[in-house]
Amino acid sequence: MDRDTQIEEIIDFVSRHKSSHASRTVCARILGDSFMGIDDEAIDELRSRLPRADSDELEACYYIIK
Repeated sequence: MDRDTQIEEIIDFVSRHKSSHASRTVCARILGDSFMGIDDEAIDELRSRLPRADSDELEACYYIIK
């Protein structure tokens, strides 16, 4: 599976399941522990940062949502 597909699936999952533990874990890993909740701004930030994440981090986030 390519990176773009993984990124889209992660963003889609977080968008649909904003209050899930998996979504909060992904956001904490990518956005840092200082994020204040999952809203449209956090999802936009996730969309911009995920492509810059290293492969291991992206794989970990994908595994969390699956």
